[in-house]
Amino acid sequence: MRSLLGIACLLVLVAGAAAGQNSLADASLEQLLNTRVTSVSKREAKLGRSAAAVFVISAEDIRRSGAANLPDVLRMAPGVDVQQVDASIWAISIRGFNSRYSNKVLVMVDGRSIYTPTFAGVYWDNQDLPLEDIDRIEVIRGPGATLWGANAVNGVISILTKSAKATQGGLIAAGGGSNTRTLDTAQFGGKAGPAGAYRIYGRFLDVGNLAMPGGDPAYDRWSGVHGGFRSDWDLSPHDALMVEGDLFVNREHETVRSGWIPSASQTLVRQQFDSSGGSLLARWTHSPESGVQTSVQAYYDSYRRTEFGGAEKVRSFDVEFQQHVSLGSRQEIVWGLGYRGSPSSLTAGPALSLSPASRTDTLWSVFLEDEIRLTGSLSLTLGGRLEHGPYAGWEDEPGARLAWSPGSGRNTIWLSAAKADHLPSRTDTGIQVDLQSALVAPNVLQVVRLYGNPRLNDEEMRDYEAGYRARISDDLTADIATFLSCYRHLETYEPGTVSVTPGSPVLVMLPMTFENLSRGVDYGGEVSLNWTPAKRWRIRPSYSYLHATMSLEPSSHGATSASIATGFPQNQFQIHSWFNLSRKTEFDQSVYYTARLPGSSIPGHTRLDVRLARRIGENVEVSLVGQNLLRPRTLEFGDAESTIGTEALRSVFGRIAWSF
Repeated sequence: MRSLLGIACLLVLVAGAAAGQNSLADASLEQLLNTRVTSVSKREAKLGRSAAAVFVISAEDIRRSGAANLPDVLRMAPGVDVQQVDASIWAISIRGFNSRYSNKVLVMVDGRSIYTPTFAGVYWDNQDLPLEDIDRIEVIRGPGATLWGANAVNGVISILTKSAKATQGGLIAAGGGSNTRTLDTAQFGGKAGPAGAYRIYGRFLDVGNLAMPGGDPAYDRWSGVHGGFRSDWDLSPHDALMVEGDLFVNREHETVRSGWIPSASQTLVRQQFDSSGGSLLARWTHSPESGVQTSVQAYYDSYRRTEFGGAEKVRSFDVEFQQHVSLGSRQEIVWGLGYRGSPSSLTAGPALSLSPASRTDTLWSVFLEDEIRLTGSLSLTLGGRLEHGPYAGWEDEPGARLAWSPGSGRNTIWLSAAKADHLPSRTDTGIQVDLQSALVAPNVLQVVRLYGNPRLNDEEMRDYEAGYRARISDDLTADIATFLSCYRHLETYEPGTVSVTPGSPVLVMLPMTFENLSRGVDYGGEVSLNWTPAKRWRIRPSYSYLHATMSLEPSSHGATSASIATGFPQNQFQIHSWFNLSRKTEFDQSVYYTARLPGSSIPGHTRLDVRLARRIGENVEVSLVGQNLLRPRTLEFGDAESTIGTEALRSVFGRIAWSF
C-alpha cells in the first residue's frame, strides 16, 4: 500500500509541475453530472439525479485509457473487479462473487444480452468490438432486475455504441507491442440516402503468450478477426430504425488440468480451441412530440465453441416491446413485454458433458416502473417484474427508489430497495464433470464427480442502498454509495452416497450435487471523486470496500459441503490522471490496487498503466502505452475451473490512428 500511495503522489507531482491553459475536456463537471443515462430507468435521465449507484465510462475516458480490450476499459469503474485469467479469459464481477463465469452480472451491448445460458457468464473474448465505436458504458452497481430481468443481481454493464451518423468517414488504426503483437482496425462510414447512415468495420488481433507461474512462457496465445456494421435511419420525423450485426472467429490456446480440483496425480494438457459466431439486432422507435413513445427490439445471437472437447452451440432469439408514457408533468411510466428462446447443445467431451445434451430454454417477462415526482425536488420510483424461467417457474423482482435533490440541484440523496434473482443455467442443472481423479492407494482410483440438479431454485438477493452525489465546487464532484445485500438459496456442492466398483483399478466414486444450501450477507460502499485542479488536468480517484459473510444452511452436510460463492476483495483503490502537456500532447496515468482475496494464496497487486499520445495535424494520432509497469509479471486471478491461470506481463504497445 505504501508503494501505491507513493506512485499516486508522484503522478500528482509530475502532472502538477506543468500548469497550463488548455482545457482538458469539452465537458465541465456540471455537464458530466448532466450526462444522460438510460440503464437506470430505460429512458433518458440525468446522471446527477439518478437514484442508483451508476457510473459512466465515456468515449473520451476509453480513448485516453490506452486500453486494447473491453475488460481493461471496465477496470475504470469503481466496484468492478476485473481479473485476468490468461491471455483471452477474464473474471469480471461487481461487488463480489467473481469467477470466470460471474453469474450475477448482466452485460449488454446496445440492449443485446451477451450472457451465455450454458455456463451463466460472459465469454469476453467474443466481444472484441472496436473501442472507437463505443459511445459510453453505463455501469450500475447493485440490482437492476426490475427493468433488465434475470441475472442482473449485483450489477448491470450496458455498452452503448455510437450512432452511424456520428462515425462518418474512414478510420485506419494499427498497433503492436511486446505482448499484443498486432491490433488493427479498418472502418468506414457513409450516407445511405437522404435519411440514413451506415458504418462497416473489420478488426484483427494477435495476442502473444503470457507467463506461467514461475516465469516460463505460457501456452495461451489468442488471435481473432471481428467484422460488423451498423445503420441508422430516420424513417419519418417520429420514427427511427437501427440495424446492426457482427461476425467473429477466434483461435485460442490454454493449459488445462485433468480435473477441476488440483491433485498429485493430475496431468496438464495444452489445447487449442476455436470460437465463432455473430449477431443481428434491429430496433424501431416511435417518438411523437407528445404522448406515448414506443419501441420494439429483436435480436438473434449465435456462437460455437470447442473449448471443452465437444462443440458447444448456443442460439438466442429475443424480442421486447416497450412503451414510455408521460402522465402530465409528474408521472413517467415505462412498461414492456419480453420473450427469449435459447436452443443450446454441448457434445460430450473428455472434460464434461450436459444432460440432456440439447435443450431449448425460454424466458417470458413483463415489467412496469412508475416514477412519481412528489415535489419539485423529490421523486419516488416503484416497479416490478414478473419472469417465467425454464426451471423455477414464475419469479417476481420488485424495486423502489427515492431521490431528493434540494435547492439548486447540486446535491442528490437517494435510497433504494430491490429484489433480484439468478436463474439456474444449463451447467447448474445438467452438468457431469470429474472434479478430481486421484490414486489414493495402489490399484484404488478415487473420483470426485459433480452432477447438476434440475430441481435447483433461483438464487435470491435482497438489496438496500443509500447514496449521495454532489457538485461540491466548480472543480470537484463526489459520488458515494453504500449497500447491504442479503442472499439466500446460494448454490453449494453437496456430497452424495459413495459407491465402490470392483475392477483394476477399484473405482471409488464420490458424487457431488448442486444444492441451494448457502446464504450470505455483504455490505460496503464506493466513493468516486472528479477533480480538475487545472484547466488541462483532471484526476479521478475511487475506493471500494466490501465485507462478506457466508454460511451454510442447517440442512447442509457441514464440512463436507462447499459454498461456491467466492471472490470478495475487501479493498480496491484506483486513481486516474488525465493531463494535457500541450494542445496536441496528452499524458495519462492509471493506478489500480486490489487487495488479497480472503483465504486466497494470491497476494494483493498494484497495476500502473501510462499513456503518452501526440496528435499530428488534425487527423493522425500516435500513442505509446505501457501496462503493468511495476513488475515483470503479475498473477491476478489464478486458476479458473480447469484452466491454469497465467501471469500478466509488463508490456509496451504503440499505435497510430488515421481518420479521414
